[in-house]
Amino acid sequence: MDVKGTAFVARKAFLERKFGHERFEAILREQAAIDPLFRGPILATSKIPIEAFLRLNDRLVRELYAGDDRSYFEHGAASAEFALGEGGPYRALVTNRDVASFAASAPRIYRTYFDEGDAAGAVTDATHVSLELTGIPIRHVYFEYAICGYFGRGLELVSGRSIKTKCVRGFSRGDADVRYEYTVH
Repeated sequence: MDVKGTAFVARKAFLERKFGHERFEAILREQAAIDPLFRGPILATSKIPIEAFLRLNDRLVRELYAGDDRSYFEHGAASAEFALGEGGPYRALVTNRDVASFAASAPRIYRTYFDEGDAAGAVTDATHVSLELTGIPIRHVYFEYAICGYFGRGLELVSGRSIKTKCVRGFSRGDADVRYEYTVH
């Protein structure tokens, strides 16, 4: 399984703003000793083996967030702002302000980042949206928290309203897949 370099570029931009360029680069240099692919430039179009990407992200969480895996939610939300926000490469997915269209775009959004697994979003009623993640070969909380954080922030950007998030199933609970429900307030 590979992740597109867009995920790395977004993470780098967010963490450099929050912790500084030097701090991020120091961690990246340390990780490059384990995963040499981080020695060279990573472009939005680069393909990164998921194992190396997860090792880097786990290191970032350990060193910048005292090991708090739930920080992946923040990473996902920041990635959504990067990709779906003003000037972002996937801005067109939120410009119509239609929650149903955004929910239906979940498979396309997922596939812009990952080459295995699937995502399905659906509007279940006037104020509820669901997201399911299936077929992900590595059951790591990164996928659950970062993707669900991304989707939740995307819903906020589309609807212009706040979102309440509820985990129904998840890797964090030992489940084989992920299902989150979002309430639009």
